[in-house]
Amino acid sequence: NTPCTVRAPVVALALTAALLPGCPRAPGDVASGAVTTAGACRVRVEDTAFTVVPPEPMPAPRSRVGVEVNASLAALERELAKQVPVTLATERHRSVGTAGEVSYVVRRGRFGVALDISRLTVKVPVEVEAEVCKPLGPFCPTYGRCSPRLMALASVPLLLSDSYEIGKSRVSISVHRPCIIGGYDATPQIKSQAANQVGQVQSRIDAAMPDLRPSVNSVWELLHHPIALGSSTCLRIAPDRVTQNRPVLKDGALITELGAEGTLRIEDPCEPNVAVKPGPLPRLVTSEAAATGVELRVAVRTSWLDVSAELTRSLTKKGASEAETRVVKVEATGTQLGPRALVVMRATLAGATCGNLRLLAEPWFDGEAGRLRLRRIVLAPGAPEVPGFAALAASIEQHASAALPVDLSAGPAALTALVQGFGRDLPDGAEIDAKIAKSAVERVHPEREGLVALAVFSGHTTFRLR
Repeated sequence: NTPCTVRAPVVALALTAALLPGCPRAPGDVASGAVTTAGACRVRVEDTAFTVVPPEPMPAPRSRVGVEVNASLAALERELAKQVPVTLATERHRSVGTAGEVSYVVRRGRFGVALDISRLTVKVPVEVEAEVCKPLGPFCPTYGRCSPRLMALASVPLLLSDSYEIGKSRVSISVHRPCIIGGYDATPQIKSQAANQVGQVQSRIDAAMPDLRPSVNSVWELLHHPIALGSSTCLRIAPDRVTQNRPVLKDGALITELGAEGTLRIEDPCEPNVAVKPGPLPRLVTSEAAATGVELRVAVRTSWLDVSAELTRSLTKKGASEAETRVVKVEATGTQLGPRALVVMRATLAGATCGNLRLLAEPWFDGEAGRLRLRRIVLAPGAPEVPGFAALAASIEQHASAALPVDLSAGPAALTALVQGFGRDLPDGAEIDAKIAKSAVERVHPEREGLVALAVFSGHTTFRLR
Protein backbone atom coordinates (compact mmCIF):
# COMPACT_ATOMS: atom_id res chain seq x y z
CA ASN A 1 0.00 0.00 0.00
CA THR A 2 1.52 3.28 -1.16
CA PRO A 3 0.60 6.40 0.87
CA CYS A 4 -1.01 9.37 -0.88
CA THR A 5 1.67 11.72 0.35
CA VAL A 6 5.16 10.58 -0.50
CA ARG A 7 8.20 12.09 1.14
CA ALA A 8 10.83 11.03 -1.41
CA PRO A 9 13.18 12.39 -4.01
CA VAL A 10 11.67 14.16 -6.97
CA VAL A 11 11.96 11.10 -9.26
CA ALA A 12 10.16 8.85 -6.79
CA LEU A 13 7.47 11.49 -6.37
CA ALA A 14 6.92 11.68 -10.12
CA LEU A 15 6.73 7.86 -10.45
CA THR A 16 4.28 7.61 -7.57
CA ALA A 17 2.07 10.30 -9.09
CA ALA A 18 2.07 8.47 -12.43
CA LEU A 19 1.31 5.06 -10.94
CA LEU A 20 -1.44 6.34 -8.58
CA PRO A 21 -3.68 8.68 -10.62
CA GLY A 22 -6.62 8.20 -8.25
CA CYS A 23 -4.94 9.71 -5.17
CA PRO A 24 -6.08 13.23 -4.25
CA ARG A 25 -3.44 15.94 -4.62
CA ALA A 26 -1.89 17.28 -1.49
CA PRO A 27 -0.67 20.86 -1.11
CA GLY A 28 2.46 21.27 -3.11
CA ASP A 29 1.41 18.99 -5.98
CA VAL A 30 1.35 20.27 -9.56
CA ALA A 31 -2.11 20.95 -11.07
CA SER A 32 -3.00 22.49 -14.43
CA GLY A 33 0.46 23.90 -14.84
CA ALA A 34 0.24 26.09 -11.70
CA VAL A 35 2.57 25.69 -8.76
CA THR A 36 0.61 25.75 -5.50
CA THR A 37 1.71 26.58 -1.98
CA ALA A 38 0.81 25.35 1.47
CA GLY A 39 -2.56 26.30 2.88
CA ALA A 40 -5.68 27.01 0.80
CA CYS A 41 -3.84 28.34 -2.27
CA ARG A 42 -4.48 26.17 -5.28
CA VAL A 43 -3.39 28.54 -8.07
CA ARG A 44 -0.43 30.88 -7.76
CA VAL A 45 -0.23 33.87 -10.12
CA GLU A 46 2.99 35.73 -10.71
CA ASP A 47 3.28 39.46 -11.21
CA THR A 48 3.77 40.37 -14.86
CA ALA A 49 5.79 43.17 -16.32
CA PHE A 50 3.57 46.14 -17.07
CA THR A 51 4.85 49.45 -18.39
CA VAL A 52 3.18 52.30 -16.55
CA VAL A 53 2.77 55.42 -18.68
CA PRO A 54 2.24 58.45 -16.40
CA PRO A 55 -1.21 59.90 -17.08
CA GLU A 56 -1.68 63.32 -18.57
CA PRO A 57 -2.26 65.82 -15.74
CA MET A 58 -5.72 67.27 -15.42
CA PRO A 59 -5.78 70.85 -16.73
CA ALA A 60 -6.08 73.43 -13.96
CA PRO A 61 -9.84 74.00 -13.55
CA ARG A 62 -11.14 77.54 -13.94
CA SER A 63 -13.61 79.02 -11.47
CA ARG A 64 -16.01 81.93 -11.71
CA VAL A 65 -17.82 84.16 -9.23
CA GLY A 66 -20.52 86.10 -11.06
CA VAL A 67 -22.72 88.77 -9.52
CA GLU A 68 -25.92 89.48 -11.42
CA VAL A 69 -27.43 92.95 -11.20
CA ASN A 70 -31.19 92.86 -11.73
CA ALA A 71 -33.07 96.17 -11.75
CA SER A 72 -36.73 96.33 -12.67
CA LEU A 73 -37.67 99.24 -14.95
CA ALA A 74 -40.60 100.05 -12.66
CA ALA A 75 -38.20 100.40 -9.72
CA LEU A 76 -35.91 102.70 -11.70
CA GLU A 77 -38.84 104.86 -12.76
CA ARG A 78 -40.06 104.99 -9.17
CA GLU A 79 -36.64 106.06 -7.89
CA LEU A 80 -36.37 108.76 -10.54
CA ALA A 81 -39.82 110.07 -9.64
CA LYS A 82 -38.67 110.45 -6.03
CA GLN A 83 -35.64 112.44 -7.05
CA VAL A 84 -37.18 114.75 -9.65
CA PRO A 85 -40.18 116.92 -8.68
CA VAL A 86 -43.20 117.16 -10.96
CA THR A 87 -42.93 120.96 -11.17
CA LEU A 88 -39.56 121.66 -12.67
CA ALA A 89 -39.71 125.48 -12.82
CA THR A 90 -42.07 128.37 -12.34
CA GLU A 91 -41.76 132.10 -12.85
CA ARG A 92 -44.12 135.09 -12.95
CA HIS A 93 -43.90 138.42 -14.73
CA ARG A 94 -40.48 138.06 -16.20
CA SER A 95 -39.71 140.88 -18.62
CA VAL A 96 -39.22 139.84 -22.22
CA GLY A 97 -38.71 143.36 -23.63
CA THR A 98 -41.27 145.04 -25.84
CA ALA A 99 -43.41 141.89 -25.83
CA GLY A 100 -44.19 142.50 -22.16
CA GLU A 101 -43.90 140.02 -19.34
CA VAL A 102 -44.10 136.24 -19.39
CA SER A 103 -45.29 133.88 -16.70
CA TYR A 104 -44.81 130.12 -17.03
CA VAL A 105 -44.94 126.80 -15.22
CA VAL A 106 -42.84 123.81 -16.38
CA ARG A 107 -44.02 120.36 -15.37
CA ARG A 108 -42.65 116.94 -16.22
CA GLY A 109 -44.62 113.91 -17.25
CA ARG A 110 -43.98 110.24 -16.43
CA PHE A 111 -40.48 108.85 -16.80
CA GLY A 112 -39.92 106.14 -19.37
CA VAL A 113 -36.87 103.94 -18.82
CA ALA A 114 -35.57 101.67 -21.55
CA LEU A 115 -32.47 99.93 -22.85
CA ASP A 116 -30.91 101.19 -26.06
CA ILE A 117 -28.20 98.69 -26.99
CA SER A 118 -25.86 99.21 -24.03
CA ARG A 119 -27.19 102.51 -22.70
CA LEU A 120 -29.87 103.19 -20.13
CA THR A 121 -32.22 105.79 -21.60
CA VAL A 122 -34.71 107.94 -19.72
CA LYS A 123 -37.41 109.82 -21.59
CA VAL A 124 -39.65 112.37 -19.96
CA PRO A 125 -42.22 114.66 -21.58
CA VAL A 126 -42.13 118.30 -20.48
CA GLU A 127 -45.17 120.57 -20.56
CA VAL A 128 -44.93 124.37 -20.42
CA GLU A 129 -47.90 126.59 -19.69
CA ALA A 130 -46.95 130.17 -20.64
CA GLU A 131 -48.81 133.44 -20.89
CA VAL A 132 -47.67 136.92 -21.92
CA CYS A 133 -49.10 140.19 -20.63
CA LYS A 134 -48.47 143.88 -21.44
CA PRO A 135 -47.93 146.13 -18.41
CA LEU A 136 -50.38 149.06 -18.20
CA GLY A 137 -49.67 150.93 -15.00
CA PRO A 138 -50.40 148.67 -12.08
CA PHE A 139 -52.07 146.12 -14.35
CA CYS A 140 -50.70 143.57 -16.83
CA PRO A 141 -53.52 142.27 -18.99
CA THR A 142 -52.81 138.89 -20.67
CA TYR A 143 -52.91 138.99 -24.41
CA GLY A 144 -51.62 135.53 -25.32
CA ARG A 145 -51.06 132.01 -24.11
CA CYS A 146 -49.26 128.93 -25.42
CA SER A 147 -48.61 125.39 -24.28
CA PRO A 148 -45.41 124.10 -25.89
CA ARG A 149 -44.49 120.42 -25.46
CA LEU A 150 -40.91 119.19 -25.22
CA MET A 151 -39.29 115.78 -24.90
CA ALA A 152 -36.18 115.40 -22.74
CA LEU A 153 -33.95 112.38 -23.35
CA ALA A 154 -31.03 111.40 -21.15
CA SER A 155 -28.87 108.29 -21.41
CA VAL A 156 -25.94 106.80 -19.52
CA PRO A 157 -23.77 103.84 -20.56
CA LEU A 158 -24.31 100.59 -18.65
CA LEU A 159 -20.99 99.12 -19.77
CA LEU A 160 -17.95 100.24 -17.84
CA SER A 161 -14.72 101.13 -19.57
CA ASP A 162 -11.82 98.71 -19.29
CA SER A 163 -10.57 100.89 -16.41
CA TYR A 164 -13.91 100.52 -14.53
CA GLU A 165 -15.18 104.01 -15.30
CA ILE A 166 -18.73 105.03 -16.20
CA GLY A 167 -18.88 106.85 -19.52
CA LYS A 168 -20.35 110.28 -20.14
CA SER A 169 -24.05 110.92 -20.27
CA ARG A 170 -25.99 112.30 -23.21
CA VAL A 171 -28.86 114.75 -22.84
CA SER A 172 -31.09 116.27 -25.51
CA ILE A 173 -34.36 118.24 -25.59
CA SER A 174 -36.60 118.46 -28.62
CA VAL A 175 -39.69 120.65 -29.19
CA HIS A 176 -42.81 118.70 -30.16
CA ARG A 177 -45.30 121.59 -30.05
CA PRO A 178 -44.31 125.21 -30.82
CA CYS A 179 -45.27 128.30 -28.86
CA ILE A 180 -46.92 131.02 -30.93
CA ILE A 181 -48.56 134.00 -29.20
CA GLY A 182 -50.34 136.64 -31.18
CA GLY A 183 -48.40 135.79 -34.28
CA TYR A 184 -45.15 135.83 -32.36
CA ASP A 185 -43.23 132.50 -32.50
CA ALA A 186 -41.48 132.02 -29.18
CA THR A 187 -40.22 128.54 -30.13
CA PRO A 188 -36.63 129.66 -30.95
CA GLN A 189 -36.35 131.28 -27.56
CA ILE A 190 -37.68 128.14 -25.89
CA LYS A 191 -35.12 126.04 -27.79
CA SER A 192 -32.35 128.38 -26.74
CA GLN A 193 -33.37 128.20 -23.11
CA ALA A 194 -33.68 124.42 -23.35
CA ALA A 195 -30.17 124.15 -24.86
CA ASN A 196 -28.78 126.09 -21.93
CA GLN A 197 -30.49 123.68 -19.57
CA VAL A 198 -29.13 120.61 -21.40
CA GLY A 199 -25.53 121.44 -20.53
CA GLN A 200 -26.37 121.97 -16.87
CA VAL A 201 -28.41 118.76 -16.65
CA GLN A 202 -25.65 116.75 -18.32
CA SER A 203 -23.05 118.16 -15.91
CA ARG A 204 -25.23 117.26 -12.92
CA ILE A 205 -25.75 113.70 -14.19
CA ASP A 206 -22.02 113.15 -14.79
CA ALA A 207 -21.14 114.61 -11.40
CA ALA A 208 -23.64 112.27 -9.74
CA MET A 209 -22.13 109.13 -11.30
CA PRO A 210 -20.26 107.14 -8.62
CA ASP A 211 -16.62 106.13 -8.86
CA LEU A 212 -16.98 102.36 -9.03
CA ARG A 213 -13.30 101.44 -9.05
CA PRO A 214 -12.90 101.57 -5.22
CA SER A 215 -15.91 99.25 -4.80
CA VAL A 216 -14.60 96.80 -7.40
CA ASN A 217 -11.19 96.98 -5.78
CA SER A 218 -12.74 96.10 -2.41
CA VAL A 219 -14.44 93.01 -3.87
CA TRP A 220 -11.19 92.10 -5.65
CA GLU A 221 -9.39 92.15 -2.30
CA LEU A 222 -12.16 90.18 -0.60
CA LEU A 223 -11.80 87.40 -3.18
CA HIS A 224 -8.22 86.84 -2.05
CA HIS A 225 -9.24 86.01 1.52
CA PRO A 226 -9.15 82.29 2.45
CA ILE A 227 -12.43 80.40 2.79
CA ALA A 228 -12.35 78.08 5.80
CA LEU A 229 -13.37 74.47 5.24
CA GLY A 230 -12.26 73.15 8.61
CA SER A 231 -9.88 73.77 11.47
CA SER A 232 -6.80 73.39 9.26
CA THR A 233 -7.98 73.55 5.65
CA CYS A 234 -9.25 76.36 3.47
CA LEU A 235 -9.87 77.35 -0.12
CA ARG A 236 -7.73 79.99 -1.77
CA ILE A 237 -9.03 81.83 -4.83
CA ALA A 238 -6.50 83.28 -7.24
CA PRO A 239 -8.56 85.55 -9.55
CA ASP A 240 -6.88 86.81 -12.68
CA ARG A 241 -9.71 88.12 -14.89
CA VAL A 242 -12.75 90.39 -14.45
CA THR A 243 -15.57 90.38 -16.99
CA GLN A 244 -18.83 92.19 -17.63
CA ASN A 245 -21.73 90.94 -19.71
CA ARG A 246 -23.65 93.16 -22.06
CA PRO A 247 -26.95 94.24 -20.48
CA VAL A 248 -30.21 92.68 -21.61
CA LEU A 249 -33.86 93.50 -21.00
CA LYS A 250 -35.84 90.52 -19.74
CA ASP A 251 -39.27 90.35 -18.11
CA GLY A 252 -39.33 94.08 -17.44
CA ALA A 253 -35.88 94.16 -15.82
CA LEU A 254 -32.41 95.24 -16.84
CA ILE A 255 -29.95 92.43 -16.26
CA THR A 256 -26.18 92.51 -16.43
CA GLU A 257 -23.38 90.70 -14.63
CA LEU A 258 -19.89 91.33 -13.36
CA GLY A 259 -17.68 88.31 -12.81
CA ALA A 260 -14.25 87.34 -11.57
CA GLU A 261 -12.45 84.30 -12.95
CA GLY A 262 -9.41 82.42 -11.79
CA THR A 263 -8.17 79.23 -10.15
CA LEU A 264 -8.97 77.67 -6.81
CA ARG A 265 -6.81 75.48 -4.60
CA ILE A 266 -7.05 73.73 -1.25
CA GLU A 267 -4.53 74.83 1.34
CA ASP A 268 -3.62 72.51 4.21
CA PRO A 269 -2.48 73.62 6.66
CA CYS A 270 -4.22 76.92 6.14
CA GLU A 271 -2.83 80.15 7.52
CA PRO A 272 -5.87 82.45 7.47
CA ASN A 273 -4.04 85.34 9.11
CA VAL A 274 -1.31 85.49 6.51
CA ALA A 275 -1.95 88.62 4.48
CA VAL A 276 -2.40 88.06 0.77
CA LYS A 277 -1.64 91.19 -1.15
CA PRO A 278 -3.80 91.17 -4.26
CA GLY A 279 -2.24 92.16 -7.54
CA PRO A 280 -3.57 95.18 -9.40
CA LEU A 281 -7.01 95.00 -10.91
CA PRO A 282 -6.82 93.54 -14.42
CA ARG A 283 -8.41 95.40 -17.28
CA LEU A 284 -12.13 94.81 -17.51
CA VAL A 285 -13.17 92.50 -20.35
CA THR A 286 -16.56 92.86 -22.02
CA SER A 287 -18.08 89.56 -23.06
CA GLU A 288 -20.89 88.96 -25.49
CA ALA A 289 -21.99 85.70 -23.90
CA ALA A 290 -19.95 84.97 -20.80
CA ALA A 291 -20.85 82.25 -18.35
CA THR A 292 -23.11 83.41 -15.55
CA GLY A 293 -23.57 82.52 -11.91
CA VAL A 294 -21.12 81.07 -9.42
CA GLU A 295 -19.13 77.98 -10.38
CA LEU A 296 -16.14 77.13 -8.24
CA ARG A 297 -14.12 74.14 -9.42
CA VAL A 298 -11.49 72.76 -7.08
CA ALA A 299 -9.14 69.82 -7.54
CA VAL A 300 -9.01 67.58 -4.43
CA ARG A 301 -5.82 65.50 -4.55
CA THR A 302 -5.13 62.21 -2.77
CA SER A 303 -1.66 60.62 -2.93
CA TRP A 304 -1.26 57.09 -4.28
CA LEU A 305 0.16 56.05 -0.91
CA ASP A 306 -3.07 57.10 0.81
CA VAL A 307 -5.24 55.63 -1.95
CA SER A 308 -3.42 52.30 -1.66
CA ALA A 309 -3.82 52.22 2.12
CA GLU A 310 -7.55 53.08 1.90
CA LEU A 311 -8.21 50.48 -0.79
CA THR A 312 -6.37 47.84 1.21
CA ARG A 313 -8.42 48.59 4.34
CA SER A 314 -11.70 48.55 2.44
CA LEU A 315 -10.93 45.18 0.82
CA THR A 316 -9.76 43.40 3.95
CA LYS A 317 -12.59 41.00 4.78
CA LYS A 318 -13.18 39.93 8.32
CA GLY A 319 -14.25 36.30 8.72
CA ALA A 320 -13.43 35.35 5.11
CA SER A 321 -12.67 31.64 4.62
CA GLU A 322 -9.14 30.61 3.68
CA ALA A 323 -10.43 29.03 0.48
CA GLU A 324 -12.01 32.29 -0.74
CA THR A 325 -9.89 34.34 -3.14
CA ARG A 326 -9.50 37.79 -1.65
CA VAL A 327 -7.35 40.90 -1.88
CA VAL A 328 -5.08 41.47 1.11
CA LYS A 329 -3.00 44.36 -0.21
CA VAL A 330 -3.25 46.98 -2.95
CA GLU A 331 -0.54 49.15 -4.48
CA ALA A 332 -2.21 51.68 -6.78
CA THR A 333 -0.88 54.17 -9.28
CA GLY A 334 -2.05 55.85 -12.47
CA THR A 335 -1.40 54.98 -16.09
CA GLN A 336 -2.33 56.32 -19.50
CA LEU A 337 -3.83 53.65 -21.74
CA GLY A 338 -4.62 55.20 -25.09
CA PRO A 339 -7.03 58.12 -24.57
CA ARG A 340 -7.96 56.99 -21.04
CA ALA A 341 -6.28 57.63 -17.71
CA LEU A 342 -6.82 54.58 -15.46
CA VAL A 343 -5.89 53.22 -12.06
CA VAL A 344 -3.46 50.29 -12.23
CA MET A 345 -3.40 48.08 -9.15
CA ARG A 346 -0.88 45.50 -8.03
CA ALA A 347 -3.27 43.36 -5.99
CA THR A 348 -1.85 40.80 -3.61
CA LEU A 349 -4.25 37.84 -3.49
CA ALA A 350 -4.77 35.16 -0.85
CA GLY A 351 -7.05 32.14 -0.71
CA ALA A 352 -7.74 29.70 -3.52
CA THR A 353 -5.77 31.97 -5.87
CA CYS A 354 -2.73 33.67 -4.45
CA GLY A 355 0.15 35.83 -5.61
CA ASN A 356 0.25 39.24 -7.27
CA LEU A 357 -2.07 40.34 -10.06
CA ARG A 358 -2.11 43.53 -12.14
CA LEU A 359 -5.55 45.06 -12.63
CA LEU A 360 -6.87 48.14 -14.41
CA ALA A 361 -9.88 50.11 -13.20
CA GLU A 362 -11.78 53.31 -13.86
CA PRO A 363 -12.09 55.61 -10.82
CA TRP A 364 -15.35 57.34 -10.01
CA PHE A 365 -17.02 59.13 -7.11
CA ASP A 366 -19.98 57.69 -5.26
CA GLY A 367 -21.99 60.74 -4.27
CA GLU A 368 -24.28 58.85 -1.89
CA ALA A 369 -21.42 57.25 0.04
CA GLY A 370 -19.13 60.25 -0.41
CA ARG A 371 -16.18 58.03 -1.37
CA LEU A 372 -13.91 57.29 -4.32
CA ARG A 373 -14.74 53.98 -5.98
CA LEU A 374 -13.51 51.69 -8.81
CA ARG A 375 -15.42 50.17 -11.71
CA ARG A 376 -14.90 48.31 -15.01
CA ILE A 377 -12.08 46.24 -13.53
CA VAL A 378 -10.10 44.20 -16.06
CA LEU A 379 -6.84 42.31 -16.16
CA ALA A 380 -3.88 44.40 -17.20
CA PRO A 381 -2.32 43.51 -20.57
CA GLY A 382 -0.15 40.41 -20.13
CA ALA A 383 -1.75 39.33 -16.83
CA PRO A 384 -2.69 35.62 -16.61
CA GLU A 385 -6.25 34.39 -16.57
CA VAL A 386 -7.51 33.76 -13.05
CA PRO A 387 -10.18 31.24 -12.04
CA GLY A 388 -13.26 33.04 -10.75
CA PHE A 389 -12.01 36.43 -11.92
CA ALA A 390 -15.53 37.76 -12.57
CA ALA A 391 -16.47 37.20 -8.92
CA LEU A 392 -13.19 38.76 -7.75
CA ALA A 393 -13.72 41.85 -9.93
CA ALA A 394 -17.32 42.20 -8.71
CA SER A 395 -16.15 42.01 -5.10
CA ILE A 396 -13.53 44.71 -5.68
CA GLU A 397 -16.07 46.97 -7.39
CA GLN A 398 -18.48 46.46 -4.49
CA HIS A 399 -16.08 47.01 -1.60
CA ALA A 400 -13.04 49.00 -2.77
CA SER A 401 -13.28 52.67 -1.74
CA ALA A 402 -11.24 55.60 -0.48
CA ALA A 403 -12.22 58.78 1.32
CA LEU A 404 -11.52 62.30 0.09
CA PRO A 405 -8.80 63.91 2.20
CA VAL A 406 -10.88 67.07 2.70
CA ASP A 407 -14.41 67.47 4.07
CA LEU A 408 -16.16 69.80 1.63
CA SER A 409 -19.44 69.97 3.54
CA ALA A 410 -18.57 73.36 5.07
CA GLY A 411 -17.93 74.88 1.64
CA PRO A 412 -21.46 76.05 0.71
CA ALA A 413 -22.01 78.05 3.91
CA ALA A 414 -18.54 79.61 3.77
CA LEU A 415 -18.86 80.51 0.09
CA THR A 416 -22.37 81.94 0.58
CA ALA A 417 -21.02 84.18 3.35
CA LEU A 418 -18.24 85.31 1.00
CA VAL A 419 -20.54 86.38 -1.82
CA GLN A 420 -23.00 87.99 0.60
CA GLY A 421 -20.11 90.20 1.66
CA PHE A 422 -20.20 91.76 -1.80
CA GLY A 423 -23.49 93.42 -0.87
CA ARG A 424 -22.23 95.64 1.90
CA ASP A 425 -23.65 99.19 1.89
CA LEU A 426 -26.47 98.43 -0.52
CA PRO A 427 -28.87 101.34 -1.15
CA ASP A 428 -32.40 101.31 0.22
CA GLY A 429 -34.69 99.08 -1.78
CA ALA A 430 -31.85 96.85 -2.92
CA GLU A 431 -31.34 93.31 -1.71
CA ILE A 432 -28.85 90.52 -2.23
CA ASP A 433 -29.82 86.93 -2.91
CA ALA A 434 -26.93 84.46 -2.63
CA LYS A 435 -26.94 80.68 -2.45
CA ILE A 436 -24.25 78.07 -3.06
CA ALA A 437 -25.27 74.42 -3.36
CA LYS A 438 -23.34 71.53 -1.86
CA SER A 439 -20.42 70.30 -3.88
CA ALA A 440 -20.68 67.63 -6.54
CA VAL A 441 -17.68 65.67 -7.80
CA GLU A 442 -17.74 66.00 -11.56
CA ARG A 443 -15.04 63.46 -12.35
CA VAL A 444 -12.05 61.60 -10.92
CA HIS A 445 -8.75 61.68 -12.78
CA PRO A 446 -5.57 59.64 -12.10
CA GLU A 447 -2.34 61.64 -12.22
CA ARG A 448 1.31 60.81 -11.65
CA GLU A 449 1.19 61.65 -7.93
CA GLY A 450 -2.31 60.49 -7.04
CA LEU A 451 -6.04 60.65 -7.71
CA VAL A 452 -7.69 64.00 -8.40
CA ALA A 453 -11.40 64.52 -7.70
CA LEU A 454 -12.83 67.60 -9.40
CA ALA A 455 -15.37 69.07 -6.96
CA VAL A 456 -17.76 71.76 -8.20
CA PHE A 457 -19.67 74.30 -6.09
CA SER A 458 -22.39 76.08 -8.07
CA GLY A 459 -24.93 78.73 -7.22
CA HIS A 460 -25.90 82.35 -7.82
CA THR A 461 -25.54 85.84 -6.43
CA THR A 462 -28.03 88.52 -7.42
CA PHE A 463 -28.29 92.20 -6.48
CA ARG A 464 -31.94 93.04 -7.03
CA LEU A 465 -33.69 96.39 -7.14
CA ARG A 466 -37.41 95.72 -7.01
